[in-house]
Amino acid sequence: MLASITLITLDTRGGDNGIGGRVRNTARDVLAPVQDGVDSLTKPIEDWWDGVTRAGDIKAENRKLRRELQRARGEAATAQASIREIAELKRLSNLPFAPTLHGVNAQIILGSPGNFESTVALDKGTNDGIAVDQPVVSGRGLLGRVSRASGKRSTVLLLTDRDSGVSVRDAQTGVLGVIDGRPDAETQTMTLFQDAPVRAGDVLVTAGTTGGPFPPDIPVGRVVSVQRRPGDLLPRISVELFADADTTEFVRVLEWPVP
Repeated sequence: MLASITLITLDTRGGDNGIGGRVRNTARDVLAPVQDGVDSLTKPIEDWWDGVTRAGDIKAENRKLRRELQRARGEAATAQASIREIAELKRLSNLPFAPTLHGVNAQIILGSPGNFESTVALDKGTNDGIAVDQPVVSGRGLLGRVSRASGKRSTVLLLTDRDSGVSVRDAQTGVLGVIDGRPDAETQTMTLFQDAPVRAGDVLVTAGTTGGPFPPDIPVGRVVSVQRRPGDLLPRISVELFADADTTEFVRVLEWPVP
């Protein structure tokens, strides 16, 4: 026992330079490969055991992270929707066209009920001053006209409906024509009243004919292509409408004709 205490004391004072330190270092070097091999064998087992014992915690943490991600996505979508609404309302409050016409701002609350007509429903009606055949515009241009109205609701017949039609004028050349609705097409077709030059990129506005349902100079669309096939008396003109009900939430129903 005295010899053991003496060796421990000397080894502690000598640190790694003492006899015990040298023995430990030598043993450590000899056993290092064995220890590495044991670690490589036991590490997967330890990882598996940690996974088994912590599986509940990991699932709970994943559920929490998914909830946080969904909440963040929802907040981002709400913020984007609010930005769009503010932009639409700003455009409606500063319409560059029809500045002298009064109107009623309304919100689109329902799309077309079926494939037989292109309509949207508004949250305002006759109680708010809306009447049948009044024109409906977004901040980008003409959307359609009121086809039905009750006290608190009204229905808008869109320009893309087959029963819709609007007389238009080429803002660059003054050429007149009419756009008939095509609900299943990406572009609408303009039919000219006479053979006259129309070019791609020309802006079309309402002609504002006497007694017509639309006031003059409301933006309608832009010419995207002009084609003339052999034998055609008039060119085939494709038009992209400015106002799109699928991306519009707020509209203005114009008071027209002016009382």
